[in-house]
Amino acid sequence: MNVKIKCVVDNNVKLSSKFWGEHGLSFLIENKEKILFDTGQTFEVLNHNMNVIGEDLKDISKIFISHGHYDHTGPLLKAWELSNAKIYAHPSIFDEKYKKTTANPKNIGIPYTKEQLPEISFSKDSIELSPNIFTTGEIERTFDFEKVSNIFQKKIGNTFIHDEIKDDQSLIIKTPVGGVVILGCNHAGLLNTIEHSKDVIGDDIFLVLGGTHLVSADDNKIAKTIEYLKKYGITLFGFHCTGDYASSKLRSALDKMYCRGYTGFEVILEFGGFQLSKDTTCQ
Repeated sequence: MNVKIKCVVDNNVKLSSKFWGEHGLSFLIENKEKILFDTGQTFEVLNHNMNVIGEDLKDISKIFISHGHYDHTGPLLKAWELSNAKIYAHPSIFDEKYKKTTANPKNIGIPYTKEQLPEISFSKDSIELSPNIFTTGEIERTFDFEKVSNIFQKKIGNTFIHDEIKDDQSLIIKTPVGGVVILGCNHAGLLNTIEHSKDVIGDDIFLVLGGTHLVSADDNKIAKTIEYLKKYGITLFGFHCTGDYASSKLRSALDKMYCRGYTGFEVILEFGGFQLSKDTTCQ
């Protein structure tokens, strides 16, 4: 097994590189095909960074969307038009999604209609996206402290209700030594997602990377997350919505079991586990 996972879009970028950063996330997964995991916020940044790593959107065969927020789906239409890739997502990605931090809720949903993207395969259940690569499907929520904040709302008619972001999914790569989980924003909760992923592949998880949505987590939630990761010996690479404060706490507590991710970060999965590419450093 040899799978490469490259971060194409993130809030942070590799130092002294030609990459552009933005609030968003996208990974390129390469095994026997090229899969785009989310698309970031803008086509300009996605396309520029793909060019920097020497890749072409035309070569993408599948696009997996973790959830229906703008910073993960902004250039989806153009990416699909260029690649003609099959898109995979939860059926609720087109819900009218809002973030309510002021009197006027901000629309944070996918900037397209279902009619504009006809090539989407919807599923609430786990599916095998590619050999040994599985979607989580809808994630069971079992840890009370990982509830979705009430600032996330969805609009039904003229009424706003709490959005539990049920469309939040992740990918699981099954290796001979356990599973690797790739997160989008992880609104479903890190521990919820890991436990669910174990059930999907029938094995332990040894590596998790992506957005953790710990950016607004309090010390109690961060402490419980650290305790869990230590207990099960899980390495975490935090991207996008992990946040500076949580990253600092995680790095201090987990040492080499935590890295802060960035655009240009590359992980290589091999039979014995994983390694960072020669151009990737742990920050």
